[in-house]
Amino acid sequence: MKSCQSNSNAAMVPQDSEAEMGVIGAMLLEPTIVDEILALVRAPDFYTEANQIVFHAISLLRADSKPIDITLLTAHLRDVNQYDRAGGGAYLAKLSVSVASVSNAPAYAQIVADRAKLRRLIELANEAIADAMTPGSDPITLAETMRAKIDQVAADASGGGGCMTLHAAACQRLELLEHPEQSSLGPLLPSGIGCLDDTYGGFRCGGSYVIAARPGKGKSALMKQISNALDLRGRATLVVSLEMEEHEIAARILSERLSIDGKLFEVDEAGVCQIPEPEMQSLRTAVEDCKHSLMRLHAPKGRQATIGGIAALARLMKAKYDIKVIAIDYLQLIHKSDPRQSDYETVTECSKACKQLARELGVVVLLLSQLNRDSEKQMKQPRRPRLSDLRDSGSIEQDADGVIFLHQPDENCDDFELVVPKWRNDSPGMFNVRLVGEFTKFEPGNYHAEFSGYTS
Repeated sequence: MKSCQSNSNAAMVPQDSEAEMGVIGAMLLEPTIVDEILALVRAPDFYTEANQIVFHAISLLRADSKPIDITLLTAHLRDVNQYDRAGGGAYLAKLSVSVASVSNAPAYAQIVADRAKLRRLIELANEAIADAMTPGSDPITLAETMRAKIDQVAADASGGGGCMTLHAAACQRLELLEHPEQSSLGPLLPSGIGCLDDTYGGFRCGGSYVIAARPGKGKSALMKQISNALDLRGRATLVVSLEMEEHEIAARILSERLSIDGKLFEVDEAGVCQIPEPEMQSLRTAVEDCKHSLMRLHAPKGRQATIGGIAALARLMKAKYDIKVIAIDYLQLIHKSDPRQSDYETVTECSKACKQLARELGVVVLLLSQLNRDSEKQMKQPRRPRLSDLRDSGSIEQDADGVIFLHQPDENCDDFELVVPKWRNDSPGMFNVRLVGEFTKFEPGNYHAEFSGYTS
């Protein structure tokens, strides 16, 4: 337990001695409210050391299923040699008569918890000042560390008010069904891939979805196509690429929109543009139309390429532009937050952070990932991917609300399979698509309705 502060500081530090005494007094007068109070406040939340000790003693009596009153409390404090530190008989007697209204005890407890959080924020601010003044400190790492600690204060279990009644939860779901555009949960966001949308309806806000494939098998192309479709529907999207520059992503999007061969977006050896003039005029018009696009592109470098840097950008983009989707290309290229981390630890950290970011911001996160190659090292022909191919790569499978594998059964043709071994609240599926390479775009093939049996 923390020690009490000096009287000279008490007037300046956020604290409320009357509320603290009111909480304890109410628990002594009406033991039936003890469980409710224990869900709202903890012993370290009390500022005065004597109150910390007394509250902790009451919580121990309750944990042992013992009755609670002033006599039993006094006996317990004597048994553990805490009687004098708890203020002695005079202070204990004062506590038992200090409460103005027992029914207001939860409100007193909330005051105590709030003051404790304010003190914790002051402590964190002082830590931040000290860390920032340390030579060689990394500002991005410090900022993300501080944010994590502040988030912990906000979500700390000092209160039990985070529970929702069944009625409230049911009303929230009904609102989604009756008024999807107005609901805080939001409607499903279509992928633009017809077979996926016809089967699953789209991506759910607050969900994290993994698109995985072996190297060079269309991950970036599929992400680009989905992002483009969302942008054309007016859905603000943030595309974060650790593999391509922003202008390269733009070229792929324009190639798909205008059906211009992507190779023509490169200049030839003589430095001459290869796109014919009629198509160039269409390109200029399309570029002008991009003024109305809600898509944001980012190719992070250095410290910005950590999961902390990406998360900080996402929060900023959510606040400024209300983005609905974050697409990250790709997981294994995200830089380590700590150079001492193993690759497994880094992937796990990033996967969990993406899931948390989706829930925190209420957005869809599309996370691209390479498949584990160990499973095919001894195989002559690449087999269809399985969820187990993700299990050696951190917690990707567990964190994902949906997983989409891209598989090319025959490398000599452009036919691909979209394999969906996991989709929350729905069944696995598989779809045939064809890659139109010059536009880096997938077109529909035959739909396989039956798909099961290998998802483990």
